[in-house]
Amino acid sequence: MMVSDTPLPDMVCRVEYYRDQRLFMLIYDDNVENDDDLMHYEVPEHFSKSVENTPNIIIYSLFPNREPLGYKVPLIMVGDVF
Repeated sequence: MMVSDTPLPDMVCRVEYYRDQRLFMLIYDDNVENDDDLMHYEVPEHFSKSVENTPNIIIYSLFPNREPLGYKVPLIMVGDVF
C-alpha cells in the first residue's frame, strides 16, 4: 500500500518497481512521457522480497475537492532478480 498525504498530479495507472535500486516509480498515463514520479526512498532490503511477491499495489491518495480515494493498480517489476 502507498499512501500520499498530498494530492498526486493525476490517477496512477501503474507502479514500476526497479529491483536493482529498490525504488518505485508512479506512472500516471501510458501516453504521456516525463510526467512520472520516481520515489526517492529506497525500499529496505529485508522488505524487498514482499514487494516482489505482489502483483498489485493499493494507492491511497487525496484529490482536490474530493474524499481520499483508494484504488488498486498493477505493480510491474523492472530489472533482474538477484
